[in-house]
Amino acid sequence: MDLQEVLTKVVELSREELRIVRKRAEEKTPARDHGHDYHEMLRAAGRLDHHAHLLRRLHDGEFGEHWRHESTQDAASGS
Repeated sequence: MDLQEVLTKVVELSREELRIVRKRAEEKTPARDHGHDYHEMLRAAGRLDHHAHLLRRLHDGEFGEHWRHESTQDAASGS
């Protein structure tokens, strides 16, 4: 996948997860409720994380590995 495809997918998957999160908030679904929409949200989150990782690798390929200002959490985890 190229940068444009990955960015498009990240936006699409972000909207999908946000739609589910908003629906759960609107319905006041407790976090412990693991119904259908919870599993749908997990799938969306997993796919979004995968594409975010691809995006990071594409950015590293484009700009080199040391282009970003890493957060404290990134530096601590070795990412």
